[in-house]
Amino acid sequence: MSRLKEQATRARAMAAGSPTLRKAAGKVLGRVSPPGGDNASAWTIKDTPLKTVLDRYQGSFPLPPASYGTVEDFADSVDNMPGLAGANFDMKDLQRCWMIKAILGNVPVGSKLLEIGAGEPLVAGALSRMGYDVTVVDAYDGSGNGPREFETFRTAYKDLTFIREHFPPQTPLADDYAAIYSISVLEHVPLDAIDSVMERSRELLAKQQGVSIHAVDHVLAGWGADEHLEKLRRIATGMGVSEDQLDTALKKLTDDPETYFVSAESHNRWRGALPYEQYKMRRIVSVNLFSGA
Repeated sequence: MSRLKEQATRARAMAAGSPTLRKAAGKVLGRVSPPGGDNASAWTIKDTPLKTVLDRYQGSFPLPPASYGTVEDFADSVDNMPGLAGANFDMKDLQRCWMIKAILGNVPVGSKLLEIGAGEPLVAGALSRMGYDVTVVDAYDGSGNGPREFETFRTAYKDLTFIREHFPPQTPLADDYAAIYSISVLEHVPLDAIDSVMERSRELLAKQQGVSIHAVDHVLAGWGADEHLEKLRRIATGMGVSEDQLDTALKKLTDDPETYFVSAESHNRWRGALPYEQYKMRRIVSVNLFSGA
């Protein structure tokens, strides 16, 4: 247990020691033109380790319908994807690496993928470099504290297809996606819009009998916990994850010393008008949801 925590801490320390990464933390590795290629994800994971990651996880990362982020998984990511595991200083460091493993383990290389609300598309970029055909649907309008740098990202990730709209978009989409995924996005979708997001996802996946994989930031305790739980249940139901499956995962993560928690301060780095004493009590976890073939 202590070794795993030390490994997780090492990734943070490595990134914190880089002035470039600290300046870029949260968004903008892709502001810099990619060195010798069309995809800025190489700043966080170069070609040789990317091939190692593909070989390590391809077809061998089974997913239950509901799970959660763990220290053990993050430590594994630090060992195998250290640049990506230290890119943001928040929950995305865990989730991005986990999503790459989840896609590789459950979706054949070469398949068509759609990412909802990518922001800085580091995962989409890495997956594209491994042979996937990736479309990003993101309005890039700053909603959900997300980025606005659409032209920057489109230039830095020339091999991705971008649709600059909220999901589901008005722009026609293909109907043969093998997977639709999101990272730290669905918790920002208004409650009354979740059903349409899930319904459209099912339609786009039906032809290929594809899968949905989502890493959701979940406030387990503190301000907003009740609202987050209501939304999480709506997301899970829309994906076809049962209440029992979700409740089992939530009970397990509450009792598991390996559960990966972040504080609200490190997660968002901002509080707005929320009083500090109320804000600092929040405990945030990643709840991972999977449905499909």
